[in-house]
Amino acid sequence: SGCMRECAEAQGKDIGLVATNAGWNLYVCGNHGTSPKHATLFLTDLSDEDCVKYIDRVMMYYTFTSAPLTRTSKWLENMEGGIEHLREVVVEDSLGLCEELDSRMQAQVDRYECEWKKVVDTPELRAKFRQFANVDDKKFGDIEWEQSRKQRKIKVEDLPTVIGPAKITKDKADQSWRWVDLGPTSAYQKNGGFAAKVSNTELAVFHHNATNKWYATQNSCPHKQLQVLSRGLVGMQGEVPKIACPIHKNTYNLETGKGLSNPGLNIATFDVKVENDHVFVYVPPDDVLDKSLSRVDPKGNSDCSSTCELPKDLQW
Repeated sequence: SGCMRECAEAQGKDIGLVATNAGWNLYVCGNHGTSPKHATLFLTDLSDEDCVKYIDRVMMYYTFTSAPLTRTSKWLENMEGGIEHLREVVVEDSLGLCEELDSRMQAQVDRYECEWKKVVDTPELRAKFRQFANVDDKKFGDIEWEQSRKQRKIKVEDLPTVIGPAKITKDKADQSWRWVDLGPTSAYQKNGGFAAKVSNTELAVFHHNATNKWYATQNSCPHKQLQVLSRGLVGMQGEVPKIACPIHKNTYNLETGKGLSNPGLNIATFDVKVENDHVFVYVPPDDVLDKSLSRVDPKGNSDCSSTCELPKDLQW
């Protein structure tokens, strides 16, 4: 209808608010879904402070009296006395519970911690979101920007699929190959992957809980040549450890690099060892490695001025 109050939206939620000239009308116990239920008008013309107080009490009373996985609408329907009883409990304090409901909600508020703020404020956690585990290089990604209807949007390059054997394989190793230190094991995910960089080549380094082994592959998925395998899911196919590309779910043998879901798609794999809590990968000389696997990063969003970087000293 275009109504600025958005009454329909507010009345399809567990808690809904509709602005009035004198404050807020509070609706409770509605839901969308396959069995929608309109929320019930609970209180009218509330102040901001009273809104928060009664919402907290309703939700805390629901938490302690509803059965598991019960919608608030069903909870209210099954409540003896219905909306009048709920109003008596949380507004008139007929059961003498309001002080306890308030204190329990305040305890929840006091214990709350934003997990992302904790990451930003904790260098050890923030390090898990680096683009590469072993170097401080910044990569602007496999994306570029384009204008669309006077707005900038992501443009994903549709690169061709690379079909055939991997461009380099560990069984071709000769005396020129060497072990390269990719940093401490603590910089990598357990039972997951992380990107590392050797010269100009991106590698994906994985730890696999099921085999208790480390693996290394090229980071580029041959399907669309996106450097994303390090963000894929590790798993098992029978007795074979595998990695699934996070984009289109193509799977690869972590030992051999052979394509499992598509035999025509194969990736380079490298031997890995751990010494003194550091991860080492066995690779050819930089020029050989780069010739086979490196790519020039697209310009991406590197020209987005100050919008790409958040201030280092974040104020919360």
